[in-house]
Amino acid sequence: MVENLVLVIGKGGVGKTTVSILLSLILSSIDNTLLCSLDPAKHLIKYLEIGEAMKYFKIQENLTAYQLDVNVALKTALDRYVELINELLPSLSVLNIDSVANTIKYSPGFEEEVFMREFQKILNQYEYHYAVIDTPPTGTTLRTLIIPKLYKLWIDKLVEVRERVLSLRYSIARTLGREFKIKDPVLDRLYEMRETYNFLWERMKDINTSFVLVTNPEVMPLLEIIDVIKFLKTELGVEPALLVMNKYVDSPEVVEVMEEFNRLPYEKVVIPKVERPPTRLSDMVELVKLINSEGILKALKQRR
Repeated sequence: MVENLVLVIGKGGVGKTTVSILLSLILSSIDNTLLCSLDPAKHLIKYLEIGEAMKYFKIQENLTAYQLDVNVALKTALDRYVELINELLPSLSVLNIDSVANTIKYSPGFEEEVFMREFQKILNQYEYHYAVIDTPPTGTTLRTLIIPKLYKLWIDKLVEVRERVLSLRYSIARTLGREFKIKDPVLDRLYEMRETYNFLWERMKDINTSFVLVTNPEVMPLLEIIDVIKFLKTELGVEPALLVMNKYVDSPEVVEVMEEFNRLPYEKVVIPKVERPPTRLSDMVELVKLINSEGILKALKQRR
């Protein structure tokens, strides 16, 4: 299992992918690192020239990259749900299974659940010491982070109802002198799901999970990371490990934004805006030289 998880969060366009790559380069200088992009924009493919999504590519020593294709992941998850419906609730086969599948596909939270399962898959990569996740847009990311808690509460109720039903069936069977099968595939599946969601919920709050929030010297991106900080503290009971001010230019127009940014009581790093925007790995390597790598490592280690 991945020991240290780093989630990079921020408004679209602030440079989450760039920051994720920079963090991965720094961490890979210490130990084996996996860089995963769950961003539907798929910028990682262009920046690292990894060829295609849904495959793992060795970028350099101790650094491997993976780009999710959201549409492929959604299709895979949908097929799995249809399979589960046929397996656990065969009586539903009399219904139009395509209609059931479409209901799932367009249900609120389905996309977030797919991202949540990607988190789980990343955590199960035993060969990596660090995993850096370039997350989807902020709203989707926050909903994804809260899903394990919501699902756990929901499944607890389903388990309670299912256990009550089985107990009633058992009592009726005994009264009638009939044989009763104790093993129940639906209840077994509910137990398994509850364990999975409980693990994911606890891991999001674990000291080995770090949140890195990225902004630009603009009002809206900064307000968004302030909202993320409130969410992390209220819902997960954690603080961000690091705040990143990306694409910084020293000018009078950004003074007020920078003052507000500097008032936030967390470790910070400022990445200057370069003349030519980084578009490939060699550009990222040069950009690493312009930032405080030691400060970044210190901030990420403080959660441990």
